[in-house]
Amino acid sequence: MLIEVGDSQTLVKHLKCKANEEGMMFYWDVQLDQEGRMKIFHWRDGRLKIDFDCFEDVVIFDTTYRTNIYNLVCASFVGVNHHWRNVMFGCAFLLDENHCII
Repeated sequence: MLIEVGDSQTLVKHLKCKANEEGMMFYWDVQLDQEGRMKIFHWRDGRLKIDFDCFEDVVIFDTTYRTNIYNLVCASFVGVNHHWRNVMFGCAFLLDENHCII
């Protein structure tokens, strides 16, 4: 299944609302290809920011999972907290895992 008309706009609208609600603690970015189509989106909310500030010692960037519905790569940023439990720092969806998102 391809990304349908309106799906990207709905996502951007949702991210803008979240940014208005959370302010500076919420970060998001969308990158477009040469034809104006979304190729990457990335977000991090306030809780993830706080966790990263506390537990940035170990960070794993994993792109091994590909979603089924849109055939996008799910790239998660994961760390370990003081209880040795995984904490999510952020997430991105990529059309192609060879693109740089930083």
